[in-house]
Amino acid sequence: MIPFLISILLIKYHNQNWVKKILQISKFLKANIHRNFSAFLFIILFLGPIVSKAQNLQLNYKIVRSGNTIGRLQLEKKIVGNKSNLLLISEIKTHLIFLINISVKESATFENGKLIYSSQFRKTNGMTKLDKQTSFVMDKYEVMENGEKEKLSFPFIGTNLLSLYFLEPTVTKSVYCDKQQCFIKITKMHDGGYKIKLPDGNSNSFYYEKGICTKIKISNSFYSIEIIYEP
Repeated sequence: MIPFLISILLIKYHNQNWVKKILQISKFLKANIHRNFSAFLFIILFLGPIVSKAQNLQLNYKIVRSGNTIGRLQLEKKIVGNKSNLLLISEIKTHLIFLINISVKESATFENGKLIYSSQFRKTNGMTKLDKQTSFVMDKYEVMENGEKEKLSFPFIGTNLLSLYFLEPTVTKSVYCDKQQCFIKITKMHDGGYKIKLPDGNSNSFYYEKGICTKIKISNSFYSIEIIYEP
């Protein structure tokens, strides 16, 4: 009986995210666990893997320029206790005036909703163009780049650009840009996206569906690309 009712719940809520499913199932089991011991077994055998999926998220994207796929991007989010670890890895191969190979790796760790570490690393045609780390040390943020340390005046960073890949900024008005070391205004657009205009004139626009970032438009003076989610 328990598995049958659970199946109904999953079918009914198949378009909602895993977290809502888990809460719905957990509430049902809590109300019935004293009546049926199989409910307890169900928590261990069935609900456990679902919770694991909710704690470890992986998303894949293709990178498109002028209708052609020029690269791939992979996102990963892992939650361990009160820490969230975010990771972005991408590879791009395209021609502008000459062949360009770009590899990017970014990471961020949040603890109790506060950024405690982030890193940005980028290579272009085998040469390192960016290698920066931001750490929360004692009561200050420190930035390490090119062997030099710099202290920031910000006491708290709750959202950075990488986190926007995982969280729609419905109430967030600004976001921290690790590369530029400043907060940037988030503008809601008429087409439903959220635009971030960077100090160098470039911009990123994020689009979401059902809590998932489905597209990012990146525009700068040399090229425009789209990062498109592949379910």
